[in-house]
Amino acid sequence: MPLKPDQFTAKLQQGLAPLYLFAGPEPLLVQECRDQVFAAAAAQGFTERDLLEADHRFDWDRLEETAGAPSLFAQRRILDLRLPTGKPGQAGGKALTAWADQPDPDTLLVVSCEQWDAGSRKAKWAQALDRAGVRVDIWPVRPAELPRWIGGRMQTAGLQPDREAVMVLAERLEGNLLAAQQEIDKLALLKGQGPVSVDDVLQSVADSSRFDAFLLVERIMEGNLADGLRVALGLQRTGVAIQLVTGALARELRTVEAYRMAMAGGENESVVFRKLNVWQSRQGALRAAARRLDGKRLADAWYRLTEMDRQSKGRAGGDPWHSLDHLVCRLCA
Repeated sequence: MPLKPDQFTAKLQQGLAPLYLFAGPEPLLVQECRDQVFAAAAAQGFTERDLLEADHRFDWDRLEETAGAPSLFAQRRILDLRLPTGKPGQAGGKALTAWADQPDPDTLLVVSCEQWDAGSRKAKWAQALDRAGVRVDIWPVRPAELPRWIGGRMQTAGLQPDREAVMVLAERLEGNLLAAQQEIDKLALLKGQGPVSVDDVLQSVADSSRFDAFLLVERIMEGNLADGLRVALGLQRTGVAIQLVTGALARELRTVEAYRMAMAGGENESVVFRKLNVWQSRQGALRAAARRLDGKRLADAWYRLTEMDRQSKGRAGGDPWHSLDHLVCRLCA
């Protein structure tokens, strides 16, 4: 039966299986599972690793040939087979099923797939690998789960984040687990073990162009025209994709619109802030933006964002960066 990633470490501690299958669209989690196997295998004398990339031109005879090729350095080896599509085709399916039926005790097969749809999960070869070894199905971390995932990773790194610190990472990384882990590692180096505030997070990521797009959004929400134009110019000069900027701005404008509608409907503000994941330090800026940006100005902003998207794709005349400057002026006025 397929395992979940958080079940895998305990399973590995019970002993090394003859083969492994790691599959799912989260590269970080797939790599971490592989690394755990490689470390455990090295401790048991699997000191050589052969990497095979199985694209659509891959000759599946290489699987047996590589396993049977003599080694000058090790009697036990790992075959690290990367199957990005999760679909080995008829020849690949037969080769993998045959391996699962008769695994080589001196060759550890580790198969990993980036795509993993229902057809791949139910395929005979995948079920054969599951029966003969260990299979881990890796699902994307949903947005609602991301804060808990980030918080757990930060605690594992010795950090003690407050809720706002976790939420700012979860919001701005938009489900990119690899980027999240990189930021956590950087925070651990900068801060060491101990408490982490939202200011620590913002200071840590201040040199990242991805976060500079959100810095522009913050200046717009504050109504800070001078800094907003300065940040927009910096984004253009450093080659940040305009789509990243417009995406961050569109997301924040949706939050403003949702807040305005909820307040107009008589909802409790504290409840609305929780529903919208607006941490305390940003609540004042959101209130001010909601007062400043009425329905007409928000509708105009959506129109201009759509126009900027068309300009960036060559479907409309004009420079999207110039249009961004005009939009910043209108939103900060």
